[in-house]
Amino acid sequence: MVAMADGVRLATDVYLPEPIHHSRATVLVRLPYDKTGRYTFLPDIAARMTAHGFAVVVQDVRGKFLSEGERVPFVNEVADGAATLDWIVAQSWSNGVVGMMGDSYYGFTQWAAVASGHPALRAIVPRVTGSEFFRIFAPDLVPRLPLYEWVMHTFSVPEMLESPYATMRGGRAAYELPAEAARVGDLIRDLANGHARRSLVTPALPHGRPAANLSIPALHMGGWWDNLQRHQLSDWHAASRSPAGGHQFLRMGASDHEDFRLHEDDEPHANHEVDDDALAHYLDRMTADPIAFLDHYLHGRQGRWLAPRVRYEIANLGWQAADRWVPADVVERQLVLGRLEAATGTADGGSLSPTVRAERSSISWTHNPAEPVPFLIASEWAQCEHLPDEQALHERADVATFTTDGFGLATDIVGHVEAELHVSTSGPSGHIVARLLDVYPSGRARVVLEGAALVEGPQVATRCRIDLGDTAYRMRPGHRLRLAISASCFPLYPVHPGTSAEVWDAQAAIAPATYTLLGMPGAPSVLKITTRR
Repeated sequence: MVAMADGVRLATDVYLPEPIHHSRATVLVRLPYDKTGRYTFLPDIAARMTAHGFAVVVQDVRGKFLSEGERVPFVNEVADGAATLDWIVAQSWSNGVVGMMGDSYYGFTQWAAVASGHPALRAIVPRVTGSEFFRIFAPDLVPRLPLYEWVMHTFSVPEMLESPYATMRGGRAAYELPAEAARVGDLIRDLANGHARRSLVTPALPHGRPAANLSIPALHMGGWWDNLQRHQLSDWHAASRSPAGGHQFLRMGASDHEDFRLHEDDEPHANHEVDDDALAHYLDRMTADPIAFLDHYLHGRQGRWLAPRVRYEIANLGWQAADRWVPADVVERQLVLGRLEAATGTADGGSLSPTVRAERSSISWTHNPAEPVPFLIASEWAQCEHLPDEQALHERADVATFTTDGFGLATDIVGHVEAELHVSTSGPSGHIVARLLDVYPSGRARVVLEGAALVEGPQVATRCRIDLGDTAYRMRPGHRLRLAISASCFPLYPVHPGTSAEVWDAQAAIAPATYTLLGMPGAPSVLKITTRR
């Protein structure tokens, strides 16, 4: 147990390479998911790190598993990270040089340690994370339910919960906290309103955004289907302009938050979370770049790490190298939403074309809170394990679709994607959800990106900018690109009640609301993409 500044003791494991009496550079991991559990496979990672001469320190954050203290996300990690670094450098086996690595929340704990300014920290490897991913809870965004469920699952009890947070019951969206999670009810409600119980942002990052002021090397790693990819790339862009900008590296794969890789339905694939043989192969692949990166910067190699600054995987093609993200060899394209009157009721719907002349047209549909458009993916965190066919959803009367013609040649969408839609609702406010899909020649529709935005109302035509994130995706010959638009996607997002009630109030009145998507000369609704030349 390692004592923090306030006396709270955190459970900490140390892995040392042979010979143990030598002083070593250390790799630190701080996480809330059990430092010895199968889910995080940290003993296996530690074995690979010690084989390369690193000492490894793995710690349960406060309140989790064997650690003492109160379970509150984000706010204690700067101080606890600094205290742990102090403890490491005082050990006889430490040479005073420390790096960090880890995924998701234990990517955030790296950024918190950076924010502490501790001089022993020399390099980090943040994966599928973001220094400000608590921004997801801000009131100007449509709440993302898996993140709220994550708070419940992770910070309710010392272990982890698994019960669902959002369900449909009696024709209503309901949000349930099990008895053992009652203590985080207030926290979740505060997060939903953008105001954490303990003034979340200032304690979490007391000196401002660490990526913008980064003074050490970082290897940023993520995936196109990761629900935190926007935050991962935001940190990458900020860090690339930081004092350590010349020592920033990016790796983005065709994978999700759990690092499952994109695959076709009939393509064999192994699950490293349950298959030990698959785990061994996965860890060999996953740790290769982090070990090489940390070896360079923690073991005193001179100069810049000799590896491509950016490596990114184009789905359906393979890995590419570049000196920046977004690569220089791309061109912006704007696809206009056309034939709006045909957009609902059939899967293909309206048109999506760069050559359509924008005309005044519209399409309206009814959002019924009792029958929301379903989110078909079993787990947003592990969506690449199985991306379902969504074409049946596109035949609903409350889903507007716009589809390109078939691609004659392979076309690579590489970079940021956003939709600019002119939308109004009859309700006092609303949500608008956009999903970008690859439509196979068979009609199968597989999601590539998605996003959501708030809609003002009533009857006010709002210019909604929907950030769909970044991607690198090859559209193969004969495939078509589709934009699907709806007012709900549950349980990815909460169902808007169609009234002025809070989305979380399961007892409040609900009412159908009419949504209208507009196309106007000089101000069309459009999809913006970038493609490789």
